[in-house]
Amino acid sequence: MRAESLAQPEFFPRRYSCQGLLLAELPTGLDTTHGVLLDPEKKALYCTCPFLPKPCVHARALSLLFDRMGASLFEPIPELPEWAAALAAGRPARLQATAAGGEAARAQRHAQRIERATQGFEDLENWLLDTLRRGIATAVSEDPAFYQQIAGRLADASMSALSRNFRTLSALPPSAPDWAERTLDVLAEAALALQAFRQRALLPEALLSDLEAFIGITLKKDTVLAQGSPVHDTWAVAGVWEEPLEDKLRLRRSWLLGAQSQRFALLLDHGYGELPPGFLPGALLSGSLVYYPSAWPQRALVADEWRPLSRPLEKLPGYPSIAGMTLAYATALAAQPWLSYFPAVLLEVRPFRVRQQFGLLDPDGHQLPLANPTADAWALLALSAGSPITVFGEWDGHGFRVLSALDAGRLVRFDR
Repeated sequence: MRAESLAQPEFFPRRYSCQGLLLAELPTGLDTTHGVLLDPEKKALYCTCPFLPKPCVHARALSLLFDRMGASLFEPIPELPEWAAALAAGRPARLQATAAGGEAARAQRHAQRIERATQGFEDLENWLLDTLRRGIATAVSEDPAFYQQIAGRLADASMSALSRNFRTLSALPPSAPDWAERTLDVLAEAALALQAFRQRALLPEALLSDLEAFIGITLKKDTVLAQGSPVHDTWAVAGVWEEPLEDKLRLRRSWLLGAQSQRFALLLDHGYGELPPGFLPGALLSGSLVYYPSAWPQRALVADEWRPLSRPLEKLPGYPSIAGMTLAYATALAAQPWLSYFPAVLLEVRPFRVRQQFGLLDPDGHQLPLANPTADAWALLALSAGSPITVFGEWDGHGFRVLSALDAGRLVRFDR
């Protein structure tokens, strides 16, 4: 079972082929690495580790990886390293890490988290199948802490973000009108992550980063800043939204839009109790951002000192129709299926209220439901006074939350 979970490319970051032999190096600490050697013709397995019996779990894992993905996963090299030649000749060998200690330690920690996530997904699959067999409504009615159980198991597997999704779902009362839809959304995203995780060796690197971020394996900020390419631009702070996540933990999303790049950037801030100071909606700033790797890059980090600009934000580029916005959202979701929010500027839309429901109407007659609190929806309706206005907000596939609106060249906030 352990060999099955280890049979992934990330556990063997350096893989080579030479003289019909296959070899790989597995970082196991700050200054040690195990070397694994396979002889496919003789079906012989070797490893430099001291563990018995042989063949060890490392060699069996690499053999399984070769069986699944073939020799194309291994980079050809002209000659065998000394340790591999020694193993092939039947002599004992030891291997010192060739990578820097910090890099080896990071690779080891990442591999350990992937291994824990493998078990977490096994638990999740059993839970999903049992839930669907019993029926979601029946299961929830039987146990008020129904979702807390799987959330705890996912947290134990170091899948913090996915665990939070289920804990948040446990606070949703079954009497809510959209309970079934929101519940199935969470379960469907989790099921998709389960299938993607099992096929992660075939995923593009950017989409693999999205998958890991969705389950809670995120890159350190220093790593993002060191590996990413800065994007310098004049950035407009289009909108900000703060909300509680759980207990005393709060989250702030700050959306920036680049004047030249025409790209949105998402700055995330977390804090217990009070959040750190952030950007003011409507501000214009000059500076550089570095995006996290993603199939649809959104989240970013400030890369240097920023210079505020004295001129006000008077207009924003955006979509002239709701159909154009939803088509762009579909494109984004196809690239990154765990996209939580899609930022968008809608031009010339009219807020409306029909049968106690608030929404936005574009010039083509298409509508979107508003996701704002009732007080904000009334304020937006009053601001427009029946005339078309430009709004910025977040679309999640169900409702559009307006974070700001432009009225006569001034930005009005709807983030409190």
